[in-house]
This record gives sequence, structure tokens and C-alpha cells, in this order.
Amino acid sequence: MPTINVNNINMYYEIHGEGEPLVNIQGWGVEITSSSFSAPQIIAEFAKHYKVIAFDNRGVGRTDKPDIPYSIEMMAEDTIGLMDALGIECAHIVGGSLGGCVAQVIAAKYPERVKGLALHGAWDRMPFSTVIMTRILLKLPGSKKRETKRAEMLFQQKYPPTPDSFFRQLYAGLYFDGRKLLGQIKAPTIIVNCKKDQFMPMKITMELARGISGAKLVLLERDHMFIMTEPELVVKPALEFLAEIDGVSGIKKTEIAV
Repeated sequence: MPTINVNNINMYYEIHGEGEPLVNIQGWGVEITSSSFSAPQIIAEFAKHYKVIAFDNRGVGRTDKPDIPYSIEMMAEDTIGLMDALGIECAHIVGGSLGGCVAQVIAAKYPERVKGLALHGAWDRMPFSTVIMTRILLKLPGSKKRETKRAEMLFQQKYPPTPDSFFRQLYAGLYFDGRKLLGQIKAPTIIVNCKKDQFMPMKITMELARGISGAKLVLLERDHMFIMTEPELVVKPALEFLAEIDGVSGIKKTEIAV
């Protein structure tokens, strides 16, 4: 089982494919072998064109689940630590949902490490109303048990989070505010987000896209779960965009419903 000690945790990772490196960062509570959330399909498609480095974030899968608060910045340092350990100086960075937050921090803090940035279902911050409502709900009696029940699919994965690490990842995403970082992102960027995202209003998507200079925005008539139900809408726009950066021909252009 391939693990590397980085940032004081043992991180599980896999490498698929050959070519230019591409680091794929998973979303909240999802481990890389989870077919229920399309992770293997997404990784396999990217691996047809790139050397994909896929890994389990802290708190899920076969990576350690330390008993401390998590932050997006901490998870970004985990990712950079993995890249260092594998001798990867620069790579395309792909991040979905919570992984998109991690990817933003990497691109802003380590611009020389990021060749291209592809975000999907991403946000630079959660709406204030969502933060307040979540805090209120989680303080109600039995609320954590109810929220864990709602996320039952996450706990049915082969290597699920623990209830504690599940909430540590939740809080990391909930309290992330990347607005001050966006102007520091210099890598060519594509954002694939949804008009019907149940977790964030369109104003957050537009704030993210406008904050990153030159970012390409693709809007889908979907909700946040397109990541697991239609993984091709994650992969195809990213591949086309990254191929342009690499100057590679032969990746078929696709029509994306917007």
C-alpha cells in the first residue's frame, strides 16, 4: 500500500498513466477508490493523457485521520508535501468541491508549482448565511447524528471517514475564505460550476471567476452532484483546456450543455 509521510501524516496515494503530471484533489469525504462518487472514472480518464497523482486527503480513505482541527491551508500543505516527496516540481492541479478550495491555496501560495488549474463545483467561500445556518443546526440536540445519516453514502465507501474526521473536513470547507488569494493565482484557470448548485448561490461562482484573472468559466444547467452523476462534465472541459496549455492536439472538442 503506497503511503508517504508528509506534514506529520501518512498519506495514501496512487499514480496512474504517463506523461505530464496532474494532481487530482478529491472533495469532501471522498476517497479515491469510491466508485459511488466517480473518483476512479475521473482518474482513469485523466490518466489517458497525463500521469495522475491521486490521493486520499487527511481524514478519509487510507490516509491518517489525526485528532486535530483541519484547515484548507493544512490540506494544501499536505498536497505540496506529497509533490515534494514524489519529486514533482510543477503539475496541473485539478480540484473538485472541497478539493477546489485546496487547489486555490496551492495556486496562490505556490504559483511556480502550478502549470494549469482546473476547478469544478468550487467556491472561494461559503455564503455567510450558510455558515450561520450550519453552525445553528450543528448545535441542536442530535444534529451531528442527523448530518452523519444524511451523508450515509460517504460512510458506505470502502475506506470511509470517521464521524469526527467527516466533520473536521466539513468545518475546513465551511470556514475557508479564499477571496484574498484569488488575485495571487497566475496559472491559466478553468472553472466548471453549476447554475443550480444547492450549496452556493451564483454570486459565489461569479466572485470566484472574476477574482482569478483570465479564468474561463463554464456554467452547467446542473446541481452540485454532477461531479458524481456526470463525471464526463468534469473531465472533458478540463482536458480540452489543459491540452491548449500544453499545446497538445488530438483531444476531441466537445459540446458542453450550458
